[in-house]
Amino acid sequence: MAPAETATGFLRIAHRDLRTALAMADSLLFEEATWGFHLQQAIEKALKAWLLVFTPEQPPFSHNLRLLFQMLRDQGAAVEPFVGLSRFTLYAVVWRYDEEPDVEHLDRTVWNQRCSELLDHVSSLLP
Repeated sequence: MAPAETATGFLRIAHRDLRTALAMADSLLFEEATWGFHLQQAIEKALKAWLLVFTPEQPPFSHNLRLLFQMLRDQGAAVEPFVGLSRFTLYAVVWRYDEEPDVEHLDRTVWNQRCSELLDHVSSLLP
């Protein structure tokens, strides 16, 4: 698959996960760990799409958002407006396997919007 097609595919999946996170905005209905996992997945796929803008090599099979942001920095990408999203790594690698995950009481509307902005940015970079 050509890199642009793969990046587009990653971004399409990211939008799907973001729509799921948006639907989970009500903290009385959906646990934070479940919402956070879907948001993490959207962020991860967006970062992998962004990496494909710089190189045709497949991004690493990793849920570590800090690693993906660092890889983008190494390519010269301006990640600073989005780097706060790296906090969601824990939702994929720790809390989804925890019976009683910590609750941070995050403002879902704010974080969903930041993720949406990331997806919009990455989309603007694709042909």
